Amino acid sequence: MRRMRLVVPFFVSLGLLLCVSEEAAAQSSNQPVKSAEAPGDPPFPTRVPLPRPGPATRGPEIFYCEKPDTSCRTTQDTFPLADLRDLFVFVVWPGVTGQHIQTVQFLLPDRGVYSSQKTRFNIGGPVYTANAVPSGQNVVAPVPPAPHLITDANKMHSEGIPSLLMKSRGDATVLTVLPVAGTFITQRNLSGVWRVRVLLDDRLALESEFTLVPPQPPSAAKREEQAER
Repeated sequence: MRRMRLVVPFFVSLGLLLCVSEEAAAQSSNQPVKSAEAPGDPPFPTRVPLPRPGPATRGPEIFYCEKPDTSCRTTQDTFPLADLRDLFVFVVWPGVTGQHIQTVQFLLPDRGVYSSQKTRFNIGGPVYTANAVPSGQNVVAPVPPAPHLITDANKMHSEGIPSLLMKSRGDATVLTVLPVAGTFITQRNLSGVWRVRVLLDDRLALESEFTLVPPQPPSAAKREEQAER
């Protein structure tokens, strides 16, 4: 009888141990299993998304016209020397503000410097007036007459050019005038490919080219007609 009393508690204890072990096994099965890593192995690399590139910053542009109006903006860079009175050179400065000095250098086809013209301009700051203009309108200094707006350049513009600073497609644009008719260019027949260098505050900003086409020689019939006269 005493032996039976000892056996019963033994089986009860064994049952409790089995229940506890099963519960512990269930809890351990719910926990994530970590992968075994060898000592010193680097962790898995984390991919960081690359930043998206922003919009490209636009640089200065240049275009040439036969009239002082930005509406003529095209890609034309060839002009007949015999028909050209003045060449109007427009330099577009997107994103530029404040006061600056623009220098435009005209290089002959043989690469010698023909002329160098400076223009001081101001965008979005104190106003420089060349004529009576509404308050707040940006115009170019120095006060008139601007040194390079000489008489030859204004033969077709009796009132002159009121401002050298204007807008082209929403961007500030500075005008430089190269007189052609009646100058050494026509007198010496300086035709060919000219080079233009543009500096902003004495630092090179861009380079470009334009071509002056020489006058065509008269035909034989034209020469005979002229001889008869």
